[in-house]
Parts: sequence; structure tokens; C-alpha cells
Amino acid sequence: MPKVSVLMPVYNAEQFLAEAIDSIIQQSFQDWELIIIDDGSTDNSAFIISQYKDNRIYYLKNKENIGLIKSLNLGIDLCDGEYIARMDADDIATPNRLTLQAAFMDKHPRHILCGSNALVIDKKNEITGRIKNLTHNNYLQINLLFSVPFIHPSMLIRRKALADDKYNENYLHVEDFELWCRLSQKGEIANINRFLLNYRWHNTNVSVLNSEIQEKLKDKIITEQIQRLGLIPNNEELECHKITFNLYKFGNKLKISFEDMRKVDNWFSKLISKNREQKLFKNSHFIAYLWSRWCVLCISQKKYFKMLIPSFASLNPVILCRLIGLIFFLKQK
Repeated sequence: MPKVSVLMPVYNAEQFLAEAIDSIIQQSFQDWELIIIDDGSTDNSAFIISQYKDNRIYYLKNKENIGLIKSLNLGIDLCDGEYIARMDADDIATPNRLTLQAAFMDKHPRHILCGSNALVIDKKNEITGRIKNLTHNNYLQINLLFSVPFIHPSMLIRRKALADDKYNENYLHVEDFELWCRLSQKGEIANINRFLLNYRWHNTNVSVLNSEIQEKLKDKIITEQIQRLGLIPNNEELECHKITFNLYKFGNKLKISFEDMRKVDNWFSKLISKNREQKLFKNSHFIAYLWSRWCVLCISQKKYFKMLIPSFASLNPVILCRLIGLIFFLKQK
């Protein structure tokens, strides 16, 4: 049995497919199998795959197009590795990706999954940006209350964790977010602070084409996460909850009134109060995290003096140290 099963769904991916497959073959870590699920491609994807004679590559073509989620769940059943690495057919894994991720998971048996940072590339493989995420379990668990803190094709997951918790077909285009929320309740989670993936971004990305339905389902997931604290947010509270992750719409920065900021302050106070009751997150991490998001809001509105006086804030030295660390991370991000 291989140590790592690399799961790669393919649909009309002829333009970049060879680069993606080559990046797995060229890994420094060689104890892998590559499971390619072709979801009824009508281009030259099948021919490209057929040119590879490596017996570690397993190819299955669906008789008809069944969609990404069903293809992923089908692929999970075919994986034999201790770990399942996600990989997309238009991305490029760095040569040491599997080495570093497998070593991390071996060293941290309580962790159920790990991702990494990524360099954003265009169609010409030119770097156009970078994505950095938080690394520590405590902050990532909190981050899932608001947004996705992982890059889907960078993930390495324990196969046994996916046995009963596969992708949910009711969460089309946000199936990864919903899955991470479920899996995070079964173990610890992490990101490795290395750029282990070249993540291709173009105008045919799912998140570009399906932004409206994504937003509705994200709201559903976020609401379900908030309910774990014993709160059911109304529409106004949900907007307050999301605002620091949604300061730009259609390329324009939102104008936030003093009253809006007060509502965010009150909502964060409510979250902290409930967390003290439920003990879902470590209190010092939770306050520091919310405070860092408050700072993002204040800076965006050029209300710098308000950063130090939210009603939910605490001058506890431990919280202040955590806040400084988070602000340093956001500055790098």
C-alpha cells in the first residue's frame, strides 16, 4: 500500500494536465499512487493520460459527467494510502510537497489534515500573487467560523477520516469549506508555512463562475458554525460577522458608518460571551483573533484610534501578545 494517494479530478484539462501529472511524478517523496478521475472529458485529456506508463498511476473515466463532488467521493473509495493528497489538474505541486506534508502528519498524529501556502500563477506560469494562511490549530478552528483558511488542492488528509465524512453534494462549489468544518471537529488542523503549490487562477475557476451560489452556501455554513456557540444570527448580525472578510465588493471598498462599527463591536462581544459559556475555543485566542479582525476593519476605514478601544477587548498581556502576532501575520499576508 502506498503512503500517499494523490486524488486528481480531471475535466477537459488538456492545457495544463501534463504539468500537473509531471509535478507528482517529480516529487522527492516517491511512495505514492495517483488516482485520476476523468469526469467525461471531451478534449485530449484521456490521450495525455494514456502517454504515462508509470504503474503508480490509476486512471478511471466516468461514462458520463457526474460532477466534481461525486467524482471526488468516487476517487476517495479508490485510494489505498494512509493519506489522501488533493491535487487539481491545472496546478503544480512543488517537488517537496508530499515529503513535507507526510512528515508533518507522521509527527503530529492528532492532526487530521494539513494544507500549505500557495503561489498564484496565470496561464503562462507567471507568479501573480501569493496566498498565506494561518498555521496553528487554535486559530484555524476559529477562522472556520468566518471563512475558508485552506487552499483545497494543497490539502493532505488522513484517509480514515474520510471513510464516513466525504464531500457533501448539498454544498455545491463550497464542498471543501463544509468538509473542513466537519473534519475539524474530529481532530486538529494545520497549514504548513511553506509555498508547496503553484495555484493556477484564471477566469474559468469554479469560484469565479459560481460566486453567487457560493455566497449563499457560505452563509449557510457560517450560520451553522455560529450555531455551535448557541447563537442563531439574524441577517444584520450575519453581515456584522462577515464584514471584516468582505470589505470589498465589486472592487470597491465598503463605507462603514460609526453605527455599523458599533454593531460589529457588539456582535463580537456577544460571540465572546457565548464562547465563555460553551468553551468551544480557547478564550485568549478567540479574543485576540476577533480583535485582529477589528483592527482590519478600523484600518480599512482609517479610524486608527478605534483599534485599541473595542468593548470586547482585554488588556491581558497574553491576549495582547497573541494580537501582535496576528497583526504581524496579517501584515505579511
